[in-house]
Amino acid sequence: MTSLLRGVFAAAPGRALLALALTAAVGLTEGVTLLLLIPLLQLAGVAIEGSLGSIAVRVGATFKAVGVTPTLASVLVVYLVVSVIQASLIRARSMADTVAVQRYTFALRERLYSAIARAKWLVVSRIRSSDFTYALTTAIDQVDNGANNVLFLIGTLVVALVYAAVALRVSSSMTAIVLGTSILLLFVERARTLLGRSRGKEVATSTAALFSTASEHLGGLKISKSYGHEERHLSLFIEITRKVNAARIALTRAFASLRWQTSIGSALALSVILYLAVGVFHLPTAAILLLLFIFSRLVPRIVTLQQTFQEILSVTPALDTIEDLTIECERAPEKTSATQNPVEIEKAIELQNVSFSYTGSSPQLHEVSLELPAGKTSAIVGASGAGKTTIADVLLGLIPPDSGSVTVDGTKLDESHLVSWREQIGYVAQDTFLFNDTVRFNLDWAAPGASEEEMQAALASAAADFVSRLPNGIDTVIGERGMRLSGGERQRLGLARALLRHPRVLILDEATSSLDSENEDRIFDAIQRLHGEMTIVIITHRLATIRNADVIHVLDGGLITDSGTWEALTDKEASRLRDLGRAQGLTPPYARRTIDPAQ
Repeated sequence: MTSLLRGVFAAAPGRALLALALTAAVGLTEGVTLLLLIPLLQLAGVAIEGSLGSIAVRVGATFKAVGVTPTLASVLVVYLVVSVIQASLIRARSMADTVAVQRYTFALRERLYSAIARAKWLVVSRIRSSDFTYALTTAIDQVDNGANNVLFLIGTLVVALVYAAVALRVSSSMTAIVLGTSILLLFVERARTLLGRSRGKEVATSTAALFSTASEHLGGLKISKSYGHEERHLSLFIEITRKVNAARIALTRAFASLRWQTSIGSALALSVILYLAVGVFHLPTAAILLLLFIFSRLVPRIVTLQQTFQEILSVTPALDTIEDLTIECERAPEKTSATQNPVEIEKAIELQNVSFSYTGSSPQLHEVSLELPAGKTSAIVGASGAGKTTIADVLLGLIPPDSGSVTVDGTKLDESHLVSWREQIGYVAQDTFLFNDTVRFNLDWAAPGASEEEMQAALASAAADFVSRLPNGIDTVIGERGMRLSGGERQRLGLARALLRHPRVLILDEATSSLDSENEDRIFDAIQRLHGEMTIVIITHRLATIRNADVIHVLDGGLITDSGTWEALTDKEASRLRDLGRAQGLTPPYARRTIDPAQ
């Protein structure tokens, strides 16, 4: 609870203080309305005796001080005025609470997303995207509810203290008994209150699992249907849904049991109060009426305090989830220096003895050294798992080498060059990410402010003439992740987006794997026309696309085994490229050499 309150004050100190001031003012007006009951009782003919007498005298003196005679009409008018003021204060406090909490949840979202966006790619890639989605949406909504409950708890506590203060003035002995009973009731139910936290943790864990399952199952629905596994798919989803429902039912049961016990305890306490007031303390009628009114308002607030506290405990696991993810990402920021040094390629990009391995795995790259000449087309080829995409990530600066370096014209790329370097790169991945928006939006996202002519030119260069045949052309919405397009169309649109940036370096990471031969040829004809204008790096296992490359680097098991032109490498008798080409029908099936026993 204290972490929620600290968070609200840190995010919106002015609004939080205003909310507390308004809460105090509401408590003050609540006390005034209570005191106004005394002259009303007098005017109703109820005798005011004992401790109430001195209160009645002070209230009467206050009326006279402002020039008002205590009549039924005047007292009721004052009561209505105070009630209007109180209602206005409550409304203002509600707005102050809401603004303070919304600024807090906004700060939580901003901090978490900033931490994700600025973290090292290796850290982000290890965490399920559904965990981030859950934290940024449902978990923060739960924290929003918890923060509101904290402020509500404070307001309820202030009003309860006002009632308790007036009750103490009327009968200290009676009030002490009631408060003692309430404290005992709270202590007895402490275990059930703390149960709310554990139940809340179960809800948070199972809901996060539901987010993950839903994301994975929706992403795999097509393959599930193609295998005829819809029912198996459904049963797995229903199982995790059942766990979420069970956790939430258990949480509701804990709340309901607490309310049941507290309500019974409250009824018992009121009965005891009335019995003691009449049968033991023989309090005057006016005191009994006022105490009954006070305790009928005080005891439910004590019940509310208990329930609200349990609800706050139930959402703290969601806050823990947000904090854990935020801290994990913040502990591994991608290093970029405040001062960025420009870097431009004029001669070559070089990898010098670059080695890299993912945590707990064998090396993906082992002392890789290669040169990518400026203005030339270089290809990196190899079978799946050879380490090709890892080289792309190293070139992009997404993963730092464990050893070795990446240099541009002899300048070692480090955190002082990352921003400048990435601004010069056009990158097209095998799995093209597209927004659920128009083609125009997806292009503009890569190059804000690009003109219509520039967009059309980029689409033409990427052989993306299909865009003109879409229902609304460039303004057609293409669906989530571009699902309304074919795989080849998505890749062509991804290439157009990269070309729209007018990059100095174009990196194609299996960027034509979903294209048919005709469109693949069209794209590489366009790429050939870019020869000399930019440095092109083609990373692929499909050799037909790289026969015209200026230099080909063959990667096998994280090692560069060969480098050269297509002709030079395929003419070599012992060549990994020739073996790969033979498997793809691109090089002749040379006869195996035999050894003459006579030699």
